[in-house]
Amino acid sequence: MTAAPPDQRGSVREAHSQEASEQAVRALGIDPGLTRSGWALVSVERGQYRLLESGVIIPRSDAGADDLPGRLADGYLRLVKVLELTRPTVVTVEDVFATPRFPKAALKMAHLRGVFCLAVAQAGIPLLAMTATTVKQRLTGNGHASKQQVQRMVLQLCEIDARKVPSDLSDAIGLAIAGLHQVSMTSVFTRGRR
Repeated sequence: MTAAPPDQRGSVREAHSQEASEQAVRALGIDPGLTRSGWALVSVERGQYRLLESGVIIPRSDAGADDLPGRLADGYLRLVKVLELTRPTVVTVEDVFATPRFPKAALKMAHLRGVFCLAVAQAGIPLLAMTATTVKQRLTGNGHASKQQVQRMVLQLCEIDARKVPSDLSDAIGLAIAGLHQVSMTSVFTRGRR
């Protein structure tokens, strides 16, 4: 038994939809953390941001919480799987920042961020690094906005119910949106120079 061919309107609509989704930029935002790293895949269509997928990478280590090499290896492998699953156009990762009170934490975070950058580079995906101040500026217009202001803006831009987004994912969504903004600004600039 063979299926009836789809009508012409349906075929054109499906082809147009597939073409539009293939051209849409999909940004993966990653908020690295030694115990929990949030990630979020966001696209933008007709000026509306849309959260496509999100999750948390929780590196495990058989030797315990102090096994940095084990955590790095597991975090790397988990991000490789996320990249394969989401197939982003661009990845935005938060820059490492150090606080005088916790210098070792920044060093350990830099190791994890490094293996994340390695995974992205090996996948051949462009990588954007952004400071928290830059992300805040892109989202709210204020580089010194509070975490709550940024979270409210992220939820508003993606039209997400606050109850559905754990706080560690809102930073990843914000990074993805800031990455999309950067890509669109670069595209406008490049087109203007032609």
